[in-house]
Amino acid sequence: MNIQRWGLLVLLGWAQLAWAAPDKVDAFLRAEMARNHIPGAAVAVVRAGKVIKLAAYGTANLEWNAPASTRAAFQIASGTKMFTAVLLMDFVGQGKLKLEDRVCQYIADCPPAWKDITLLHLASHTSGMKPGPVNADVSSIAVAVDAAKKVPLASAPGEKAAYGSDDFVLLTQVLEKVGGAPYQQLLRDRIFKPLGMTSSGFDQATLTEEHIVLTSDVIPERTATYQWKADRQQQYWFVYPHYTLAAGGLFSSITDMSKFTAALMTDKLLNAELRKAMWTPPTINNGKTSGFAVVWTVSRYRGRPEVGHSGGPALSDTAYYPDDNLAVVVLTNQRKLVPNLAHGVANFYLPPPSFLNEPGISDAAPDRTEALKQVLPSLIAGNPEPRHFTGPAKDGLADIKEWFPIQLGGLPKLSWLVLVEDSADHLTRTYRAVYGKDVTQRWKVTFDATGLIAALDVTDE
Repeated sequence: MNIQRWGLLVLLGWAQLAWAAPDKVDAFLRAEMARNHIPGAAVAVVRAGKVIKLAAYGTANLEWNAPASTRAAFQIASGTKMFTAVLLMDFVGQGKLKLEDRVCQYIADCPPAWKDITLLHLASHTSGMKPGPVNADVSSIAVAVDAAKKVPLASAPGEKAAYGSDDFVLLTQVLEKVGGAPYQQLLRDRIFKPLGMTSSGFDQATLTEEHIVLTSDVIPERTATYQWKADRQQQYWFVYPHYTLAAGGLFSSITDMSKFTAALMTDKLLNAELRKAMWTPPTINNGKTSGFAVVWTVSRYRGRPEVGHSGGPALSDTAYYPDDNLAVVVLTNQRKLVPNLAHGVANFYLPPPSFLNEPGISDAAPDRTEALKQVLPSLIAGNPEPRHFTGPAKDGLADIKEWFPIQLGGLPKLSWLVLVEDSADHLTRTYRAVYGKDVTQRWKVTFDATGLIAALDVTDE
């Protein structure tokens, strides 16, 4: 190649070539797609309001072999709730409502049991309303609210978080009353249009009264949703009735999601005070902090604060680290997953956790620790032997065999196990498992008196 042609390539194409070059994120996601039968996926990484990684992989529609793209509209399911939170805080910022307002200020003929329910209770899933299945026969938000009025509370307001209740039905009616427009129009006018989100919307999917015909609007470049069953893919639809749309059902592209997360790093949608309020979890009645703030989940990962939301359970996975001004969004069209792909991507951008090399506590029952070490490889592989388990863990062994490989199978090799908490009788113990160099999880394990595993709970740390 002569020097003139090389110089032209450098001037015209080098930046694009560098952007497209495979990196560790690409390799990680492609490996997870192969391992978990994910047809198509997309990722966005945003730092300080700037998109530093945007990519799509695989296939959006298997029947047409249509490739996924950064414009493809993925079903984000409960990820929709993040947009509802922004609408709510927008109206707080305008002085049109307060999080402390009682819901009965906005809904007529409230039952007496609702008198202490606030908008914050609704948004943090702590209203006490009973969780229940979606009813496709409910024709409108008004009908859904009237039906909710007849259902007794499952717990006192502020007592505990109960995901999946009628909280968002009531929130929708409040938002529409305050905003003077239907929920979908409020989203378009107050979020989508200002941010230039051109690939986001609802498909208005509806089942006929006979439940034999499904109709929906056309969503440009919509990805089909799949679930893996035994040895093949099945196309999967979840119909979100109109009255539930504030809680789930939005389609959005990774490009649009990157615009949304970037805007939340600036004052473009909400000022700093409103963002802080949105991401501050309330204290529930027992004095503990709720796991939900204003809609967003609140936790810690790699030793730093994390807010986010998943949906589907992992059609969409959004994680934002305010202290690092970093956000990761991963979208997929495979519903049979756990929401850990955003963490897997974040590991390439976040520093190792400060607690990584902490020695833990003295182990007064090392035989239990050794027994767990022996079982861990089979748990990760999805073939644990029943003889090691008892009680709830043994009863739920089928679920463990199915879901633990999905959750744990893509992790690096286990490097070491450290005891970090222990009960007085040494039956309930929490371990830090370190995989590879710096990926950690917490394993909370309950043993019976003979040393068999009675309960297991594994969380990213």
